Amino acid sequence: MQTTSFITLLVTPSLSRGYIDTLALHLPKLGVDWIMYRSQSDAFLPHFVQTLTPFHKTLLLNLPFTSLPHILESSLQFGGVHLKSHLLDYISPLKMAYDKQMDAKKLIGYSAHNVDEVIYALELGADYCTLSPICATPNKGKALGLEVFEHIPYALRSRVIALGGMTKDLIPYLQNLGVGGFAGIRCFGIAL
Repeated sequence: MQTTSFITLLVTPSLSRGYIDTLALHLPKLGVDWIMYRSQSDAFLPHFVQTLTPFHKTLLLNLPFTSLPHILESSLQFGGVHLKSHLLDYISPLKMAYDKQMDAKKLIGYSAHNVDEVIYALELGADYCTLSPICATPNKGKALGLEVFEHIPYALRSRVIALGGMTKDLIPYLQNLGVGGFAGIRCFGIAL
């Protein structure tokens, strides 16, 4: 993961062909570094990759993966994958498989919901973790609060991306804390 710059990650909401097309229209002015395909279905994968690859952004894949071969096969056209919290045990074998099978470096991300999960996932070899929910957000449980970053060793904070109830005005604060990035779904203002 890049540690010298602050990453801005757009996480897709419920996907549709129209959303992907709208995202492509607005993408040049959003200031987004990474885009995560987050869905229960791979139905829009070809359109997502074909439409967004020309923008030269890192594309990440977040599906309900069922096995290591499923992850490897699905992620061929992506810059990496993002694993849901119940897939923690896939981090190390996926890292080894990527190191053996892939020409280019693939990112492995993990959805963490507390400090211990962040530290453990990074120890296992995740390149980055999203930590959520930082701020109040609908249907995501109690917010961890910005002070949660004070409990993460400073050397690891650059590999953590804040998620949940984010607003762009928090970016300077997160940067001052040494956090590696900012992620959101609604904060980028792309309507479905």
